[in-house]
Amino acid sequence: MKKSLVAGVIAAACVTVTTVGLGATPASADPNDCPKKYVCVWDNSNYEGRFVFVPGTERPNVGEYMNDRTTALSNRTGSHVCFYQNSNGKGSLLARVGPGDSRPNVGPTANDRISSWKAC
Repeated sequence: MKKSLVAGVIAAACVTVTTVGLGATPASADPNDCPKKYVCVWDNSNYEGRFVFVPGTERPNVGEYMNDRTTALSNRTGSHVCFYQNSNGKGSLLARVGPGDSRPNVGPTANDRISSWKAC
């Protein structure tokens, strides 16, 4: 009986921790949390939601996880970075961000349209 009770308490605690962890909404992040020499993009404004951190200044295809989902970004590299509508730096230039700059909201022209970036 004691083993069943202990196992039940442990199982309940695990379910509670998992539920709380999955149900939590992300807190507002600081764009400086993006590591130095990286470009970081988030799918929600104010650096919230799903994100991708990429070393260097080039990402020919942001991938299915973040394609056409970017709303906030941070450029922690030493170069200007240009963000494009299509993969491989093709299509419309949607944003140009200077070294060390960030944007909590890329604006309506670029919002949910970025597919790639490279130094420019």
